[in-house]
Amino acid sequence: MDPEHIANVAQRAECTHVHPGYGFLSESPGLASLLQTPGSPQAAGTTVDAANIVFVGPSVETLEIASDKMRSRELATSQGVPVAPGTHVSSVEDVRQFVGALREQAFPVVIKALDGGGGRGIRLVYTKDEIEDAFRRCVGESASQSVFVEKALVGSGWRHVEVQIVGDGRGAVTHLWERECSIQRRFQKVVEIAPSTLPREVVEPLLQAALKMAQHLRYAGLGTFEFLVNDRSKEWIFLEINPRIQVEHTVTEEITGLDLVRVQLLLSLPGASLAAILPVYSRVSYPPLGYAIQLRLVAEDPRKSSRLSTGTIASSDVAWPSGRGIRVDTWLCSGPYGTLPCSEWAVGVDFDSLLAKIVVHAGSFKEATSRAIRALKETRIQGKVQTNVKLLAGIIAHKDWVAHSVHTRWLEENTREVLEVGEDTLLLPSGNTVPFARSSSTAPRMSSGMDAAPGTLLLQPGVSFQLSLTPAPPNPAGQAQNHSLVLSSIGHNAFPSQLSGTISTSFSPTPLSFSLSQLSTITTSSQYEFANPQDPSHVASPLAGKVVELHPALASVVDGSTTKKRVRKGDQLVVVSVMKMESAVAAPAGGKVVRSGQGIQVGAVIGEGVLLFCYLYLYHLLNMSFMDEIRKIPPVTRFLCGSTLGVTLPVLLQIVSPYKVLFVKELVTQKFEVWRAFTSFFIGGSGINFVFDIAML
Repeated sequence: MDPEHIANVAQRAECTHVHPGYGFLSESPGLASLLQTPGSPQAAGTTVDAANIVFVGPSVETLEIASDKMRSRELATSQGVPVAPGTHVSSVEDVRQFVGALREQAFPVVIKALDGGGGRGIRLVYTKDEIEDAFRRCVGESASQSVFVEKALVGSGWRHVEVQIVGDGRGAVTHLWERECSIQRRFQKVVEIAPSTLPREVVEPLLQAALKMAQHLRYAGLGTFEFLVNDRSKEWIFLEINPRIQVEHTVTEEITGLDLVRVQLLLSLPGASLAAILPVYSRVSYPPLGYAIQLRLVAEDPRKSSRLSTGTIASSDVAWPSGRGIRVDTWLCSGPYGTLPCSEWAVGVDFDSLLAKIVVHAGSFKEATSRAIRALKETRIQGKVQTNVKLLAGIIAHKDWVAHSVHTRWLEENTREVLEVGEDTLLLPSGNTVPFARSSSTAPRMSSGMDAAPGTLLLQPGVSFQLSLTPAPPNPAGQAQNHSLVLSSIGHNAFPSQLSGTISTSFSPTPLSFSLSQLSTITTSSQYEFANPQDPSHVASPLAGKVVELHPALASVVDGSTTKKRVRKGDQLVVVSVMKMESAVAAPAGGKVVRSGQGIQVGAVIGEGVLLFCYLYLYHLLNMSFMDEIRKIPPVTRFLCGSTLGVTLPVLLQIVSPYKVLFVKELVTQKFEVWRAFTSFFIGGSGINFVFDIAML
C-alpha cells in the first residue's frame, strides 16, 4: 500500500475527504501526514498538494502513538492504567532474557509486531524451543519488522473487552459502550457481542480508563481501546489502541442506533463538536439498546484447522437471512444473475477470507442468541468454497456461550465439540432454535443442502461406469486399461466436496469402501505436481498459499545445484503466506533434499497437497520393502548375523579410519538412526528401538 499514490489519486479525483476504512493504512501516520488532520491545518513539506483533502481519522500525533503498541503501553502506564509485563525486543536472545527475568511461571509469553493486527504478527510461546520460530514469524509478518514481548494472560477466566471511544479533537470524548470479543481463533475475532455479558461493576473501570487515555490524546474521531479482564479475579490490563473504525463496529451501531461512519464524517467537518453531533452521549451515558451479536462468516474449513478455502462463488449459490433484527454486511450479492459481470467472485490467498458479517439485534441476550441461530440456518453458501457456518452455529448453541463462561482460548480448546454442536444445530427443524446442548442421539446424519454444490450429481446405488486408464500424454504405444465399476452404496454425496460409499470393481474381488474429499478449491496450474501420500519421501503443502521463503537446502536444489544439503528434523523448509500470515512446513526427520516439487519457488501460488520437495533419510529408506524382506528371515538367523557383524564391525572401524569417521558422523548427525536401523534389521527388537528413542530425547 502506497500512501503517496493514494493521496495523488485523491487529488486527481478532486476528493474532499479520504476515509481509510479498517485496512493497513487506517492506522498509518504515513497517509494521514499527507492529508489534513485535526490539529494540522494543511499537509506541508510533501510532494502531494493535499491541503484541501481531509483525512477522516485521528491526528498524526495520535496515530504515531496508537500505531505503535509499545508507545500505547507507555501512554497507559503514564495514566495509571495497568499493563502486562513486557519490553521491546530486537533478537531471539532478547526474548530469552525477558523470559529469564520473569523466573517462575514465565510461560506463556506472547510476541507481537508493533504494527500488527487482526491476528497478524502475533504468536503465543509456551516453551523455550518455540521462541526462535515465533520471533521469526512475527518479524516476517510485520511491515516495520519491529516486535515486542509481554507476559501472556490467556486461558480460563480471561476475556477480551474493547471500549468504543468517540472524540472531536478538542478534548471532548465519550464512550459508546463496550464490545466483547472473547471468541477468537489464533487471535482473530470470530464472534462479537455488545454490550459485554460481564457485570457492569467489572466493565466500568475499563470505560473510565479508555476515557482517561482518550482525553489525554485529545482524541478525534472513532477509536477502540482494548483490554483483557479476568472474570474471576476481576484483574484487568490494557492491550492496545485501534485508531479506526473496527470490523465489529456493527454491533455498537445496533445497540446505540447510530451510524458510526456518518459520525466519523460529521466530526471531520470544520468546527464540528461532539456536543452538536451526539448531544445525548456528550451529556450522559445513554443505556445500550438490548444486545447485538456479530458472526464472521469466512471462507475457511474448520475441519482442516480453519485453512483457507479458495475457489469461486456464484451469485446463485448465495442466500442470506432476513427479517426483523437481522443485518448482513457482505461483498457477495445473491440471486439468479448468471449473465451479469458480477455473477461470480473469486476467493484467493492474497486478501482476507471474510465473506460476510451476519449481525443480529434483540432486546435480550437469549433472544439475540435465538435470532442468531435462525439467521445461520437461513444462510447458504453452496459450491466449492467451504465456510465456518457450522462452527458459528456451534458457538452460539453451546452451553458455555449461554452460561457466559467462554474465554479467549475457549474456541481453540473446544473446536471439535463446537463443530459437533453446530452440525446438530443446523440439522434441527427451524422451530428448535436453541438446543443449548448436544443431543445424545446416535441417529445417522443426512447431507444438508449447504454441503452440496448446485448441480450435485444425482447418483444412485447400482449405477455402473466403465473406467479407462491411458498413459498421459497420449502414447501410441500405451495400452488403455478398461475396468468396470459399480456404485454399490452411497454414504455421503456432496460432490465435488465429498463423496463416500462402496464400489464393486473388476480390479478387486471384494467390494471396496471409498471416501473422496476435495483437497483444495484453489486453481492449481499444471506446472505443479501433487504429492503421493503413500510415499514417505514426499512432503506436501498442508494449505493453499504463496511461497515466501525456502530453506537453503531446498533453494539450492531449485537453483540447480548438484550439492544435496542436509536438513535436520524440525527445520523450517518452506514458509507459505496466506492473507499476510505465515505458516512454516517443517522437516519430519533429518535427511537430504533430493529435488523440489515442480514449479516450487519463492512467489509461487500453490494449492493444498502440492508436492513441495522430495528428500531421503536413512531410517525411512530402511523401512521400505527391503526392510520387510529382511524381517522374513528367521529370528535365529537374524540374531546370528547381527552378532557376527557386531563383533567384526568394531574391528573394521579400527582398521579403516575413514569408515570410522563416517560412522561417527552419521551416528551424531542422525541421532542414532544408523545404529537403530542396524539393530532393528538383524535383531528385530522393538525394545532396541525403545532404548534408542530414550537416548534421542
